[in-house]
Amino acid sequence: MRVANLAIMNMRPFDVLLTLAIILAPVAVAQTAAFQGLGQMPGAAIGAGTYSTAISGDSSTIMGYAWVCANGQSKCDSTGTVQVYRWTAAGGYQILGTPSDSDFFGSGAISFDGSTVTGEHPLGDSSTFEAFRWTAARGLKQLPMNIAGAITPDGTMVAGGDNWWTSSGQTGIFGPFPGNQDQTQAFGLAGTAEAPVAVGEALKGTGKDGVTYHAFQWTPAGGLQDLGLTTGNQSVATAISINQSVIVGEATDTHGFYRAFRWTASTGMQDLGTLGGPESYASGVNEDGSVIVGSSLTTGESASGVSFIWTARTGMRNLLDVLHAEGVHTADSWVTLPELVGVSADGTVMAGFGQSPPSKGLPFGDIEPFRVTLNPNF
Repeated sequence: MRVANLAIMNMRPFDVLLTLAIILAPVAVAQTAAFQGLGQMPGAAIGAGTYSTAISGDSSTIMGYAWVCANGQSKCDSTGTVQVYRWTAAGGYQILGTPSDSDFFGSGAISFDGSTVTGEHPLGDSSTFEAFRWTAARGLKQLPMNIAGAITPDGTMVAGGDNWWTSSGQTGIFGPFPGNQDQTQAFGLAGTAEAPVAVGEALKGTGKDGVTYHAFQWTPAGGLQDLGLTTGNQSVATAISINQSVIVGEATDTHGFYRAFRWTASTGMQDLGTLGGPESYASGVNEDGSVIVGSSLTTGESASGVSFIWTARTGMRNLLDVLHAEGVHTADSWVTLPELVGVSADGTVMAGFGQSPPSKGLPFGDIEPFRVTLNPNF
């Protein structure tokens, strides 16, 4: 800095300002690329696996669920009980205490800072479902709705199916496309309870095989906006970027196969392709829509699914190939890496689940969640 200061003394004012801007400009801090298996949730039944369903925008927290042993047992071979968890690097697994007789858990969602979790579980005889919202301060509280698969980044609004709820106690529905029956499902939320934007699918007419669904974007003022199609007759939006500029999901092609898409107001719905197989879908998008994650078939076999990462610069890539390019080989022994479920706001941290490395007791591995960290310029 001393040499730079001496040089500045002999510069013209404009050059001084330019040089100072260069010197003081923030420098992107590189992070070490890594792949980390999270192990099994405490109490998980042997061979039943632990699943991840979402990652917080700040990358601090991963949520998911596992089938757990009944009555607090540490080991068992079978169970019908599901529990939801939060995982953090500092604290590991934290079980949220869903009702002990729950035998199902929906996808759920998590707030930007990981402090609020939502989802749903069955009640009584498992024929009806009830949504919940969990916070560290209040624990798990039931919501006046059946399904909860989306939450705003600040955690103040929850949506699922055709219903929404806010922390101020307001409730409502998204409603149908005009002239259609009300079969609407919301899967993603952005904004706040005061200014929300929801995405999902709603019934829109019929096709040769019956009713068809179109992806939508919803605001309180504008209602449902049809996001259109690619080359087929159906589409569904699964997530929206925090800045609300990009929506992702899946849409059918001319052959009826679902393929991942990226939608913006200027480009409309764009097919992102596949990794060799006929189908793919997008499950998460970062803050500005520049990074999308999901799953793709690599062949015509249904068991050929792999996780993908998409960017405008590289297109769709197999997660394992991205890890290898970053010099990371800790995932090589895993049986499969079929699902990336979400991505952080900055696009460098992802969560997913796969079939862990084989062991003596589990020759085909076990379903296990994982966390991926990449360098900013991957």
